[in-house]
Amino acid sequence: MQVQSADPNGPVFSIEVVTPDAAIGLLQSKRPTARENPAAIGNYAEAMRAGRWILNGMPLILSQSGLLLDGLQRLRACARADVPFTTVVARNIPDDVLHTIDQQRRRSFAGVLEARGMQHAGALQSALVKLIRYQDRQMTRATGSPSWSRLDRVLAANPDLVAAVKISLESEATALSEAVRTPLIFMGFRVDKAVTRRFLDAVAHPDRYDPLEPGARVRDLIELTRGDPATRLKPTTLFAICIKAMNAALSDTPQRSYAWLDRSVNPTRGEEFPELSGYPGLTDPVETGATDETQAKLREAVANLEREAHVFPLTVESITPALAEEYLAHNAHNRRIIAAHVDSIARDIRSGHWMMNAQPICFSRSGRLLNGQHRLSAVLQAGQPIEVPVMRGLPEEAYATYDIHAKRGPHLGMALESFGDRPLVAAAAVLLWKRELKPAGARNAKPTPSEVTRIVEQHPRLLELRTFGRKMVEFGRGSVLAYAAYCIEREDAELGRLFLERFETGAELPRGHLILELRRRLQILRRERASQEEQLREILAAWARFRQKPDLPATQENLSA
Repeated sequence: MQVQSADPNGPVFSIEVVTPDAAIGLLQSKRPTARENPAAIGNYAEAMRAGRWILNGMPLILSQSGLLLDGLQRLRACARADVPFTTVVARNIPDDVLHTIDQQRRRSFAGVLEARGMQHAGALQSALVKLIRYQDRQMTRATGSPSWSRLDRVLAANPDLVAAVKISLESEATALSEAVRTPLIFMGFRVDKAVTRRFLDAVAHPDRYDPLEPGARVRDLIELTRGDPATRLKPTTLFAICIKAMNAALSDTPQRSYAWLDRSVNPTRGEEFPELSGYPGLTDPVETGATDETQAKLREAVANLEREAHVFPLTVESITPALAEEYLAHNAHNRRIIAAHVDSIARDIRSGHWMMNAQPICFSRSGRLLNGQHRLSAVLQAGQPIEVPVMRGLPEEAYATYDIHAKRGPHLGMALESFGDRPLVAAAAVLLWKRELKPAGARNAKPTPSEVTRIVEQHPRLLELRTFGRKMVEFGRGSVLAYAAYCIEREDAELGRLFLERFETGAELPRGHLILELRRRLQILRRERASQEEQLREILAAWARFRQKPDLPATQENLSA
């Protein structure tokens, strides 16, 4: 059996019997940083030899380039047991977006586009988000970013957006911000290229046109409101005004002024967000094909297949909050839901960092939900749909197998996986998140792996300071020392480096100096197994005192300076 997503370039799923020889072949393509788990391999091998292996829906995952992203332990167990096993296999998973399993990825979508070699990735992402919100009539509503899978799908189906971004960045109409200019060009070119070019030229050179020319009137409005932050046009308002002015240009009915007031701000005098006349909208393959009738036929077909023995229907579905609630109604006698885990997945969904991977939501033949309750609960909490594989008809015994997989830490991307201190850097990033980025009222104690990855990418000096943390482990945890050093350098780079040098060596300091006292106190805390917070508090308190009075003894180097 083989199933492919609606995107022809998307994931392909199949149920296969993997032989020991095939397992050995697949192991040749494992990730360089993947680690074997002897206990998991032993358990799997024993189950395979005894004929107790159960198809539980969790797939072997192969990327578009053939890299083995998940399944190392099962394949190694198959080779060791010298027994074939039946499993789901997922192929054609994007290399550049799936860098860990369990619903986590690296980077932003713009980072993914950059990895593919696409120019102007940030502008492309910004335009995609705005155009999708316009399409969904969500321009004035505070919604999260569209999912990566939808951004990727829409970009592939609308290649003229790449050209629109290039034209926008070369345009002289810089009075319009790029965030307004690019979607306006894309939409306008799909209606009338000549009118759109004239509109932009009038914005750039209003003196060349009649005072009532729509583009010239928009430029006048921009100049009139630019000086005062209280009256300066916000991007959403400017976009709406430009659409109204473009409509006037398209119909050749210029007006003296153009204005727009958000109805959500002023229900009495406000308006809905305007529509550009003649604009056909984005091409979104799944959106246009996923009708209620199609969904009903799909469900009927799946229900018929479920009645057949040894058939395990697998579909790729858009899980809406309503559908998540329906599926959770079948969540009988499942494990306790971890609120912190739901929170972290919901944050990823709302921020647009969710990306469909190959791990399915699983139902037994009786209809019981076996696996996926946290993702479904997160959809309800986020209030936004996600795309997920769904597999049905599995044996009830599969329920007991979902917690025996080896847990993985955050994958930091291939460029960051080779330095050898990944756990230290990840722990330092967790500290930064807890102290600086943790949302108010968040119940979870740790960030998601995708948040850890973004912290490492956005704070490269934290990565560099891992060597300091590693060298100073006699005084505490390496992650605490690396993050503390990062905080110190941020506050005062020059004085901070001097403090850290003296802290590292303890040289040329008089007896009783606060840095020597800090070294002594940290060694005591380490022996007492003090918490990370206690160690960090001790270091930062000493640094604060040192900043007030950096009373280091004079050295020959200082005197010569």
